[in-house]
Amino acid sequence: MTNSQLCKRLIDITLASTILVLTLPITVAAAVLCLILQGWPIFYISRRCVSPNKTIPVFKFRTMVRDAVSPKYRLAERFMRDGYLDIPLSCEVYTPLGRIMERMQIVELPQMLNVLFHGMSLIGNRPLPMTNVRCLQKYDGWEQRFSCPVGISGISQVVGKLNLEPEQRLALEIAYADCYRTGNVVRCDLFILLYTMRIVFLGTGIDTDEARRVLQVASGVELASGITE
Repeated sequence: MTNSQLCKRLIDITLASTILVLTLPITVAAAVLCLILQGWPIFYISRRCVSPNKTIPVFKFRTMVRDAVSPKYRLAERFMRDGYLDIPLSCEVYTPLGRIMERMQIVELPQMLNVLFHGMSLIGNRPLPMTNVRCLQKYDGWEQRFSCPVGISGISQVVGKLNLEPEQRLALEIAYADCYRTGNVVRCDLFILLYTMRIVFLGTGIDTDEARRVLQVASGVELASGITE
């Protein structure tokens, strides 16, 4: 582990612990509202890949109807794109409270436990269900996106995952993994964190070219140009 990677992990532990404490009233209030307005279960727990062959349980507030996985919604058929299942907030499976929690990122607060106990990071490529990972395997070098810790927010999220084609998203995620392995990942994470806050409060992200420039400038390394099938 490089000094930059060690520093990243120490920052993750410190910030996740602090966020858990400071947002405890929000977390409790959200849990109570979920129980009153949506009923049980309050949380959604899904096993996600943090490497090609390892999964962990990922915790989130439930923001969808209980039967969101029902065939009647055809979510995979409608929204799966080569390994990425990106369901827009306009989809009928989201509850009214769920849409608010998604927009304000409250849905992610339980994942601070994943940062502390399962090796996740605040910033990194999102963990994916195994079904999605199998779809990604059509692309050369797909496994490189897992060569860094998975995270709660990442470079794809600051661009806007619905604005990216699957190959564009994978290329950005591989570029971030390159930053983690060979560059100044702490500086890179700071840029992504600032852009994440801009999305949360202003609703505006950045385009793909700007995202690559941010990664390259922040990391100080030459990034791979892309991926192929």
